[in-house]
Amino acid sequence: MRVVSPLSLLALCGSMVATSVSAGEIIITNWQDTSAPTAGYTYSINDNTAGRFTFNISVPQTDADILAVAFNTDGATEYTSANLDVMNFSAIARSGGPAVAPTNTFFNTSNCGAGCNFNGSVDPAPFDVILRVGNQGSPLTDWYYDVSFDIADLGLSLNDFIAVGIRGQSVLGSGSDKAFQEIPECPNTRAGVTRDCPPSGPPQVPEPASFGLFLMGMAGVGWGIRRQRKQSV
Repeated sequence: MRVVSPLSLLALCGSMVATSVSAGEIIITNWQDTSAPTAGYTYSINDNTAGRFTFNISVPQTDADILAVAFNTDGATEYTSANLDVMNFSAIARSGGPAVAPTNTFFNTSNCGAGCNFNGSVDPAPFDVILRVGNQGSPLTDWYYDVSFDIADLGLSLNDFIAVGIRGQSVLGSGSDKAFQEIPECPNTRAGVTRDCPPSGPPQVPEPASFGLFLMGMAGVGWGIRRQRKQSV
């Protein structure tokens, strides 16, 4: 019969009582705007995929079209043209056709190409990154209402995101908007901004069942050590 080593049993016990770190998400549904009224945008960022941030931005088709999306971080690493790796990009047009890549990408600026800018968005602009999605005044095949993509996290966390923005067109039938929102640090709150903050307070006490398994494992470790000593005599 194969004898499990004491070290293996100890590692197993440790895994039983270890606390797992769950993925988090930021969701923004309330906006500041320099060109009110604002469309009903929903902008979310999650870290469900290890090492990557996933973005999902949408708006009701009757509200507006998404021309560009933007974000700011304050982490130790800045996004640049050399390290921003946009993957799994998808944008759904009013015509039903998809786009598989952004029209263009801009860094540390308020401008996002012809007919697109965040000028007047005093607080968050310029944005670290702006992804241009559609074209102004283009036909329905280039007007988008649902955008998703993911990027490498570069060692950053969701806590490093401090602001996001959306440049919209055809807002509520006409006009445009430059919607933006600042993301408060945990545990602060802001209307229309929800986020998963790290748990605070004293560490959680293991459940009785988990603690019982831990004690059984420790007893097994002791038995294994005693058996090894007897065999070595």
